[in-house]
Amino acid sequence: MGLKLDGRGVRRLINVYAAALAYVALATLARLALGPRLGEFGVFGPFYPAVLASALTGVGPGALAAVASILTVWYFFLPPDGPFALGGGTAALALAVFALCSGLIVAVAGVYQRMRSASERANALFKAVQDISLEGVVVYQAVRNETGEVVDFEYRYANPAALAIMARSDASRIVGQRFLERLPLARAHPLLFPRYLGVLESGATSTAEYEMGGRWLHSTVAKLADGLVVSVQDISERRRGEEAQRLLARELNHRVKNLLASVIAMATITERDAASAPEFREKLLGRLHALSRAHGLLVASSWTDADVAEVVRSTLEPHLQAEGKRFAIEGPAIAISTDIALALNMAIYELATNAVKYGALATAQGQIAIRWRPDCEQPGFVSLTWSESGGPPVEPPSRPGFGTRLLAQAFAEGGGAKLEFRPEGLHCEMRFKSGETRPPNGGEIVAA
Repeated sequence: MGLKLDGRGVRRLINVYAAALAYVALATLARLALGPRLGEFGVFGPFYPAVLASALTGVGPGALAAVASILTVWYFFLPPDGPFALGGGTAALALAVFALCSGLIVAVAGVYQRMRSASERANALFKAVQDISLEGVVVYQAVRNETGEVVDFEYRYANPAALAIMARSDASRIVGQRFLERLPLARAHPLLFPRYLGVLESGATSTAEYEMGGRWLHSTVAKLADGLVVSVQDISERRRGEEAQRLLARELNHRVKNLLASVIAMATITERDAASAPEFREKLLGRLHALSRAHGLLVASSWTDADVAEVVRSTLEPHLQAEGKRFAIEGPAIAISTDIALALNMAIYELATNAVKYGALATAQGQIAIRWRPDCEQPGFVSLTWSESGGPPVEPPSRPGFGTRLLAQAFAEGGGAKLEFRPEGLHCEMRFKSGETRPPNGGEIVAA
């Protein structure tokens, strides 16, 4: 496949070959100006620089300059026997030596050109890779005192990623500065200056992670001649993610244990209170479904907190769908913790189950009002009331059941629940700790 050149390439090619001939012409003028003072062998002296200058632009121009120089000397400066005649063995030897030296100059210059081109390509590749690299790379040169002791490191190179980690830095300002002058704290930091000295002395590569200035960094230090090359990455996000995963794992373990303990206790107490296997199955499944709805609500909020209204409505969802007009639900938007939300869910479920069997929901006229507000007597707490009316007369149970025991133990940390069996219907007042009060979505929440 032939070499294809555009117009610019052809012009450049013509220029370099014309320059080679111009160098030979200048050498000829220099030889004429110097005259016989150069001697028999000195006749070739002005032509060596011409060959070298031409060869540095390419092998072709160098070869042309060498041939043109040989012919010029042979024609003009080796008579007396005439053009292209060799008067004796000495002249022939001198011409042969010049031809050999010119060939060597062209060959050596060609090797140099190839090495320089390869080096330039490697440097361009290195720069391109470092410009897009997410890993910072810094090259240091050791700074030594009169006794040879390393007292600091001087910046020789820093890629864009490293400059981004080193705030308010740019390449033109960082190169030539000293490490300890920019970062005095590094002198005492065991993973910085002392570690750098250890790598420079031992030659062993060192990898470490450390925290500095609120950021976590991962660095690798390797010896490079009388200096170091250091790679560094900002791994703060990864460390925060790992810490978040550890916290989530601990939280998940805690919640799974609590959930299993709740299910076991629920099953044990339900079995104790049930008169038959079908009754046990019905009660246990109902309580598990209620617990499942509460967990679904908390998953939707990423287990951060829940709203009182959301917990109440989620728990009463089966009843609200069928008999929503029999409920009056109102109160401001108040956040509660996940543990309080689960306790409130179970308490509301037990009250609703009791209302279906013995209370307001056992008759067609029964009504239930659920209201909550911040507790005025106990700041940071919520007071929620469950009031039934229109149902059959209620009487205290002969023995406490699961629901009664649950309400008595539902809310810790200063909370609690109080049951009153009033003539008009069951009344329950619950008090539990609140989170931060949320901005109301249009004021009071009035539902059903």
